[in-house]
Amino acid sequence: MPVRSSPPIPRLADVEPLDLPKLQRATLNDEVYAELKRAIMAGAIEPGRSMTIRSLAASFGVSLMPVREALGRLVAERVLELLPNRSVAVPVLDRVRFHEVTRIRLALEGLAVREGARNIGEHELAQMIAWNEEMEAPETARSAKALDLNREIHYMLYRAAGMPTLYGMIETLWLQIGPLLTIHMRSILDHQPSTLQQHHRDAFAAISAGDAEAAAAAIVADIEAAAVTIDWTLS
Repeated sequence: MPVRSSPPIPRLADVEPLDLPKLQRATLNDEVYAELKRAIMAGAIEPGRSMTIRSLAASFGVSLMPVREALGRLVAERVLELLPNRSVAVPVLDRVRFHEVTRIRLALEGLAVREGARNIGEHELAQMIAWNEEMEAPETARSAKALDLNREIHYMLYRAAGMPTLYGMIETLWLQIGPLLTIHMRSILDHQPSTLQQHHRDAFAAISAGDAEAAAAAIVADIEAAAVTIDWTLS
């Protein structure tokens, strides 16, 4: 009986490159790492899509080493998963993992807001209010920019805590949850009320009043509201 041959594996040259910026500066390891994080957070690399070191190096226009280093860091942080064929992929979160990540986020981000609310300055508060108003504008509310602005608001609060280790842990969790937020943005916007940013406004009012606990409670409520809608869409 003749032995069937396996389908040919696509040559690396045939792999369609991702739409990623070409990098030229000397700090390539950190640049590749940062660009991959941005792409994952923005949903440009959808959950389940596999990538190889060579295909990413071709996409960035760099050598293999900085890509290998960046992928190793992201795998260690559980942002990416290593597949048996030595490629990597953005994990597909199931409901159990999503619940776990959400519970950890509520604890860590609540802590960050309690600390950050005591340190945030008037300029930063005004900037967050402006971003929130832009999120609510009709031309922005249902666009990808709304998620970018939402992330900037939260990150400004968390950075104000002045706790780099805590901030790094939160950022890693956002990377794990970011693709879901992007994919399910339409459901979040459709199922939450028109006062989508009320939790943000409550947090800003609490910060102005010097009530760090109330500010933390508002951001925790914000996270919980989005989580309920995402959970509804998960299988």
